[in-house]
Amino acid sequence: MATASQAQPRERVLCVIDRAYRGAVEVQFFHPLYGLLDLHGQFAKVDLALRGATVTMAVEEDSYVPSVQLGSTLLETLPDYRGSVRDLVAAGFEVFVDEDALAELGFAPDRLVAGVTCVAASELARRWPTYDQVWFV
Repeated sequence: MATASQAQPRERVLCVIDRAYRGAVEVQFFHPLYGLLDLHGQFAKVDLALRGATVTMAVEEDSYVPSVQLGSTLLETLPDYRGSVRDLVAAGFEVFVDEDALAELGFAPDRLVAGVTCVAASELARRWPTYDQVWFV
């Protein structure tokens, strides 16, 4: 049995998400951002990098409502990715978005959820060695 002084140091993990849409109904009860909150206490640090179309998860939008009408049924349990990004920032995650992807989709950095950092892809890659593991979620 390992004592506290013998225990392995807790690791720093960077999670990278590049696939933005995985199906609204399919992920309504568990989506990747929600899952990251569960990992937070298991590692010394867990951060998130959003690339490609996934950067839109961190863009504030006033009119988004997480619901969809399917025939006569209104499904109101869809994921609120922006709300999840806010939760991650509040929990102490560093959340990065790819600057080029954000610009290609027509968004300015000032539209990001408060606390999200916009970085160049090359800068993000330079940060990888500061993490013990880089996961593609």
